[in-house]
Amino acid sequence: MTTGTSQRTAQSSAFLDDLIEKRRKLIDALDANKGEVNLDIFEDFYPDRAHFVYELLQNAEDAGATQVTFTLTRDRLVCEHDGRRTFTEADVSAITGIHNSTKDKTQDRIGKFGVGFKSVFVYTQSPTVRSGQFSFRIVELILPEPVAPDPSIGSRTRFEFPFDNPGKPPKEAYAEIAAGLNDLDETTLLFLSNLQAIKWRIGDSESGEVFRRMHTESHFEIIKQSGNRTTSSSHFLKFDQAVPGLGTHRVAVAFPLDFLAGVRQFDGSKPLSEQMRIVPAKQGRVAVFFIAAKETSGLLFHLHGPFVPELSRASIKETKANEPLFEQLAMLCAQSLHKIRDLGLLTPEFLAILPNPEDQIPPRYQPIRSSIIEEMKSANLTPTHERGHAAAKRLIQAKASLKSLLSNEDIEFLVEYEDDPPLWAIGVTQKNSRIDNFLSGLEIQEWGIDEFLGALGEGANTGTRYIRVAPYVVNGPDQDFMWWLKQKPPEWLQQFYALLHDETVQSAYTGLET
Repeated sequence: MTTGTSQRTAQSSAFLDDLIEKRRKLIDALDANKGEVNLDIFEDFYPDRAHFVYELLQNAEDAGATQVTFTLTRDRLVCEHDGRRTFTEADVSAITGIHNSTKDKTQDRIGKFGVGFKSVFVYTQSPTVRSGQFSFRIVELILPEPVAPDPSIGSRTRFEFPFDNPGKPPKEAYAEIAAGLNDLDETTLLFLSNLQAIKWRIGDSESGEVFRRMHTESHFEIIKQSGNRTTSSSHFLKFDQAVPGLGTHRVAVAFPLDFLAGVRQFDGSKPLSEQMRIVPAKQGRVAVFFIAAKETSGLLFHLHGPFVPELSRASIKETKANEPLFEQLAMLCAQSLHKIRDLGLLTPEFLAILPNPEDQIPPRYQPIRSSIIEEMKSANLTPTHERGHAAAKRLIQAKASLKSLLSNEDIEFLVEYEDDPPLWAIGVTQKNSRIDNFLSGLEIQEWGIDEFLGALGEGANTGTRYIRVAPYVVNGPDQDFMWWLKQKPPEWLQQFYALLHDETVQSAYTGLET
């Protein structure tokens, strides 16, 4: 053992001795107040009994780990990770404390490990931690006790949880934790930065793994395996942005992807738009690194932010501290539309995924819809009839038959405008569909048959333009309009008369109906 190592070991031992003395005093004080202070309340804070699995994943993420391994046997759970940062004195104090935590919201870490870790005591009375210079078990919830180090661990961090809580039989603990591990899904790794893989072994034979693969800066695939068999593969388009003043913390939005018909496997050499499309999430989830199980956004895509959660972490706390994060997420969602368009994925079908006026969206998520609407009104993001994109404020809407008759050049000539010439918006095949409802929210101007006939009348009727023939003034049609009309071939005129006929018949039929 080197001199430096010996000094660090001695310092660690002295620190632990001092902390033990402080914790014993605290335990004595708690014993003197029995009936008024109950530490067992920590068992009731969490939405599921295997919640502490996420606390351990959080610790691994904080420590810069890329891989976490869980080994579950009939009498204990062992968790090990390869984090670059091992336990410090502050970590030991936090994990054996009640309210204190090293994971301050202004630091590059997440949550409150000190409090969340207490959920392990549902299963064990004596969790053991071995990390760096520290090897100790925790008893009576807050009292550390030195244990022998294990040189075989090396630079890794290991947690060990024997199932010795009298209130939780080992068989029951085993079943609950096994279910918790098998329930780990794609969203577990979706919003983490460091962790790339989570592996687990249950008993002598059952094993599984969830791991993340990054295809491009924004395209992620998360694969789940059972044994050596892939059970699921989920693709996402994820966009994120640093949170000002919060170190490496980021907000993020993620859209699920699915293969186009006939495509079975992703090929990195081909454009994404030729292989996949954005699809709605069955339920838009909100994450504080891990999914907040009871938080509902009303959206069809996923969100993440370093929010202040409720203590259970099942929902986002109502506090002003979270408001800037919701505002930044709204801006990020709007900005992500530009990248989605550039990837060739901002299709008419994609509009069905965006929030529309009919959706039930909680108030604090409403700014996301407002930001998306404003961005699509002002930027070239709304799909057009000609399969391009334009600002919604520039678009006009009509029946497909009129769009087929009048080109963009025609409506530029016929429709009055101030800035950019108008373009046809995409049409919808089904009224009151999600696409139709979203387009209605963009307030696109209607310019149909009545407006078209009105424009023709203004151009063709006398009195619309004065031709001065000295010494007389003669009324006549607009010469520019007559020139425009003369350019039209006979086929166009046939289509025009057919349109008028169909509209007349439909109007007459509608009149009879009413």
